[in-house]
Amino acid sequence: MKFFIHFFSTLVILFFVWSTLIIFQSGNPTLSSQWVYDAYQKKERIANSINGKKIVVVAGSNVLFGVDSKLLSKAFKLPVVNYGVNAGIELPYILYISKKIIKKGDIVLLPLEYPMYSYKGETSQQMIDYVLSREPSFFWKLSLKEQFYMVWHIGFERIYHGYFYQGGKPITEGLYGAHHIDQYGDQNETEIGYRTEWMQKDILNNYAINAERYGEEFNENSLGWQYLQFFIDWCHVKGATTIFMPSTLMQHPNYLKNKKERWFYENIANEIKKEGWRFIGKPYDYMYDKEDYFNTNFHLIDRARKKRTQQMILDLQ
Repeated sequence: MKFFIHFFSTLVILFFVWSTLIIFQSGNPTLSSQWVYDAYQKKERIANSINGKKIVVVAGSNVLFGVDSKLLSKAFKLPVVNYGVNAGIELPYILYISKKIIKKGDIVLLPLEYPMYSYKGETSQQMIDYVLSREPSFFWKLSLKEQFYMVWHIGFERIYHGYFYQGGKPITEGLYGAHHIDQYGDQNETEIGYRTEWMQKDILNNYAINAERYGEEFNENSLGWQYLQFFIDWCHVKGATTIFMPSTLMQHPNYLKNKKERWFYENIANEIKKEGWRFIGKPYDYMYDKEDYFNTNFHLIDRARKKRTQQMILDLQ
């Protein structure tokens, strides 16, 4: 009996010490979270400069690289803000931060990356890093499961970075950051000439060969659907219109041949419509050849970005 008491007491003490270490470095900006922070800061300024009704595109980097907002704006005669940055910070935070710029009368397009529909509360390292360093108060908006998972999966390296490897200065070079975001919020310099040899090799040797398993992983009862319900309800009260659309994704034979994968892409729209929400477009229409992608199976090159946006316009019209 004494053994179990001592064992339990030790665990409690260790958890308290670990939590204390986490708390005292919370809010310290890390270098690894800097580019996402810079991007959102710039996009928020763009949104706040718009008076009146606008179109807001909410998702991760599939829209950062994959939407031509100028073309979309011209088609519907409305200002457009591309609010996509990085799917790695996960659905809960992406929806949360978008609320900062959504106003009455706005049209919110949601071409969410497909794994977001199966979000089950297992927060990624990118989300952990970003929330702790940039918006620690968001931690208390998460479920107990997410909070526990986040605390349990913070590594010593992340704690070290939180104390000694701080960011704070805007990123001004490299592929990702506000310096590569235009006046609409789109990523620039994604023409084929900017695609390096290693990017192309990564596409050919990794993404073009390995199929994603979003159909196999899909769960209609996952925590992500609760977050989506709260967000849709919030937008309704706010007076904003929400429309789900397909994400872009590199074509792969498995998405047609595999039973579970084919079911997912043929039925994700129906799953959303069952909730009483709107979904416009067909996922297969937004899948393109490997040559249309910049550096991942979600990031389009410039010419394919226009093709994808034209498909969006056609579907929305």
